[in-house]
Amino acid sequence: MKRFWNWLTMSFLVWLAACGGIAAPPTPTPTPDPRALAAAIGQATQGSKSAHFRMTLSGKPVALDASGVTILNSIEGDLRRPDAVLSVLNITLGSAIGEIRTVSLAGKQFATNPITRQWMCLQAGSTFDPAVLFAPDIGIEALLANNFADVTLVGIEDLNGRPHYHLRGTLPAEPLRAISLNLLGAGPVATDLWADQETLRASRVILVDTATDTTNPSTWTLEFSEYDKAVDVREPVQCP
Repeated sequence: MKRFWNWLTMSFLVWLAACGGIAAPPTPTPTPDPRALAAAIGQATQGSKSAHFRMTLSGKPVALDASGVTILNSIEGDLRRPDAVLSVLNITLGSAIGEIRTVSLAGKQFATNPITRQWMCLQAGSTFDPAVLFAPDIGIEALLANNFADVTLVGIEDLNGRPHYHLRGTLPAEPLRAISLNLLGAGPVATDLWADQETLRASRVILVDTATDTTNPSTWTLEFSEYDKAVDVREPVQCP
């Protein structure tokens, strides 16, 4: 009788498994390597044709001039790969709030006078150029792909209604100074990165320039949106 019940039990289990009653244990999803993930995010973001961006500054003020009179508050605009950027710089000039419009195209830079609002031709390297922030070989996306150090995966978080990878690490100071005309990168910069889990394109990057102030460091928050939209960039004036 005991053998009969053992046989009956085994027969039932075999039948149940054949009918799908016993599910195989799920295969665990491997945790992605944070450094490899950062590289993929940088490359995917650079792979876009265009994007809207907004850079907001907080903490210790960042001055655009040596005298400290002109403070950069935010930059917002559109970039078209590889070298075209339209942007508006929101600034504090003395006690007044103003804006500077800029156009960067194929290595040329144009900007409006914050007082007269007339367009001017600028000499390359004479002032901060937002286009350099996204330069193909040295821009922020390239640094995330190639220079993001001590990277950890904080987790997967919801951002704008979509799951995002959240990575945390450090970007070196020198290459950040090179793309910001020394405005960013007083020392190694603590960096948090959020990228869409499906597309791997960056949505938010927070750069904390910890060496600027121990209690209230300069913090740059960069947000990307509207990837691959049409962006029309033209020279606003003819330069001599």
